[in-house]
Amino acid sequence: MVSFDPVRLLDRYILAEWAKVFALALLSFVGIMLLSVSYNWIPDFLSWGASFGTITAFLLLRLVQDLSLLIPISLLISVIFVLATMNRNQEISAARAAGIGMGRLTAPLWVVGGLLAGLLALLNAVLVPDALETMNALQEEAQFAALKAKGGNAIPRGQASSVSFENSKARRLWLISNLGLSTGQAFEVVVHAFDANQREVRRISARFAEFRKTPQGWRWTFREGRDLRFDPATGSLMAQPRFQELASDFNDDPEVMFYSTKEPAKLSLREVSRFVDQAGFNPGGPNAAYAMRYHAIMSTPVICLIVIAVAIPFSVTPGRVSPMVGVAKTFGLFLGFYFLTSFCAAFGESGALPPMVAAWIPATLVACWAFPKLKSVN
Repeated sequence: MVSFDPVRLLDRYILAEWAKVFALALLSFVGIMLLSVSYNWIPDFLSWGASFGTITAFLLLRLVQDLSLLIPISLLISVIFVLATMNRNQEISAARAAGIGMGRLTAPLWVVGGLLAGLLALLNAVLVPDALETMNALQEEAQFAALKAKGGNAIPRGQASSVSFENSKARRLWLISNLGLSTGQAFEVVVHAFDANQREVRRISARFAEFRKTPQGWRWTFREGRDLRFDPATGSLMAQPRFQELASDFNDDPEVMFYSTKEPAKLSLREVSRFVDQAGFNPGGPNAAYAMRYHAIMSTPVICLIVIAVAIPFSVTPGRVSPMVGVAKTFGLFLGFYFLTSFCAAFGESGALPPMVAAWIPATLVACWAFPKLKSVN
């Protein structure tokens, strides 16, 4: 029987050694990231005439955004390095000879993995969305100020041109020449409405439209256009009356339409969640990329637990192996996981796979590989 105090002392020792390596790895990656971001973005901000405070704020916000990537890889390196060092120094063998199993020996690392998974979930839900939205605002404001100072024409923030938005849930396709969130107006608007069999039944074509938010949701009013009706069976035009004003029951969110003009990677979890909630995703359409972004963010926290399961079999190998061998294997494993993630993401964004499935395949495959090995080690 192992007494409680020595085991608790061993827990503190493992946590102390892990914390030192984790902090060193995280700070190293933060430094590399800041150098890369500075090299790519500081020249642009300087050319836009941005202040030192704006540049500093952008870099700090970018750091918050990248923590969701830096934390799992730093955790993987630190766990492998600490366990490989203990294995090389025969500390694991001594603990197991004293009756401490691998499950109990690595318990503090599992606790750390769970806490970091919770931290990533909190970051993705609260801090990262705020950071990403503020970072995009700083970039857009700096670009707009630079163009305005040079006398050029720029699209103000909150306006977009050539908007194409597919509301898969409501079976509507919007084509808008110019959308202004601040003005509450859209120009050259065409709305295609389809039935359950994807046959066009209605088409509203208006010179402009107005939208406003009410307690019941968004309300659209179309002006100066035609309301075309089609026979879904034959596709023939049945009616095309003109109108000066047409009130509709459409409740499509113009802010979500605005998100469709941005790349999915530039949207925060809050923004992409609103997009997927209203638009859904069409396996053959552009919405799949936004749904893939949403599920990829949601699957990130569980990686912290996956890396613990991977690190233990990698570290506890027979013989006095250098810890750097485990770290080298880590980079190979990380590259393989990154390739698998990118491969599945491509299928999810194209609609070849459901985005939820594509987002969870990498973590599931790694877990299926790691947990049997973890069981054999225990």
